[in-house]
Amino acid sequence: MKKVVIFALCCVLFVGCSFFSDGKNTSLKEEFISFSDTTYVPQLAEAVAPAVVGISSTDSDGTAVGSGVCVASGGYVLTNSHVISNPSNISVHLYGGDSVKGVLVFDDSAQDIAVVRANATLPYLKLADTDSVMVGEDVLAVGTPLSLTLKHTFTKGIVSALNRTIRVNTYAGEAYMQNLIQHDASINPGNSGGPLINAKGEVVGINTLKISGGEGIGFAIPSKSIQSLLSNLIKNDDYVAPYIGVYGYDSEIACYYGDTHLSNGVYILDISPSSPLKTSGIKQGDVITKFNGKKITNMLDLRDELFKTNAGDEIKIGFVQGGIYKESYINLATNPNIISKQ
Repeated sequence: MKKVVIFALCCVLFVGCSFFSDGKNTSLKEEFISFSDTTYVPQLAEAVAPAVVGISSTDSDGTAVGSGVCVASGGYVLTNSHVISNPSNISVHLYGGDSVKGVLVFDDSAQDIAVVRANATLPYLKLADTDSVMVGEDVLAVGTPLSLTLKHTFTKGIVSALNRTIRVNTYAGEAYMQNLIQHDASINPGNSGGPLINAKGEVVGINTLKISGGEGIGFAIPSKSIQSLLSNLIKNDDYVAPYIGVYGYDSEIACYYGDTHLSNGVYILDISPSSPLKTSGIKQGDVITKFNGKKITNMLDLRDELFKTNAGDEIKIGFVQGGIYKESYINLATNPNIISKQ
C-alpha cells in the first residue's frame, strides 16, 4: 500500500500569558441549533459560531492549541485526542471571548477523538447522519487555525470523497485512520477538533488531518463513529467504554490487495495480547462480518456497534475464517488506554 504522508493539525505555541478563567459565560444560551437545507451561508455561520470553541492544553513543552464543537446539552465538546497535551490543564475558549475550565471525560488516541466537558452554558449542534453525506455537497470548516487570535475562522468547500483510509505515523507506531471524509475546505494547524458542518448546521465530521504539501486535501472523522459513544457518555455516568483489541482495516481494501475475497467486513491484521478475541478462535486474516447480531460492512460499522455496548457485555461475533462462516461469544474488555469517566 502506498504510504501517504500527512500531518496532524495541532499547532504548538509557546506563550507567556494565560487565557484561563473559572467563570461561566452567561451570554450564551444552552439551545439546539438547526436549519433547513436552504439556509443562507452567512446566517448559518453566525448561528453555529457560538457552539464552536478554541481549546488549549498546557504542559512542560508549551501550549497545544486546537478547536472543538459542543454537540450536546451540558457542555459536551468534541475535539481530537492529539489536541489534549495535558488532560489536567484544559482551557475552553468561548465565542464571546471568555475562557473556562474543561474536564476530559473521554479520550481515545486510536480514533483521535476526545470529549471535553466545558464549565459553561453552550449552544450545541446535532451530529449528522454520516450515511447520508454525499460527494459534492457544500460544507463549512470552523476552527482556530494557527493561534487563538484566529478563533472562529470559517472556510467553505465541498465533500471531495468518502471512506478514505490513510496510514499515519503515531507515537505508538503506524496506524490506519479509516472511513474519513475528504473535503477541500481550507484547514491549517489548529483546526484540529473543529467541526465540518453541512447546510443544515449539522456536524458531519471532526477535522483531523491534511495532506502535507497538498492543497485542498483535508480529512474529517465521520460523526457516525462518535454518535453511539456520545449517547452512552451522556446518558450513563457509569459508562465504561468497551474494546475488542482488533487491529485491521476495511475488508474492501484487503480484497483490493488480494488478502481476502470478501468485500464487506473488517479484515484482521493483528489482535492485541489483551484482547478478549484471543480465546475466541478468531485469528489474523479472518474477516469480522457481524457484531452483536448486526451486519458489519466496514470499520465504521464495527466502532458504531461496539460503542452501543458496555465493557463486560457478552456479545456474539460472526466471522469468516478460511472461507467458512463461524460465530463466537466473547465478553468485551475495558480498554486501558481510554479515559471514560465524568
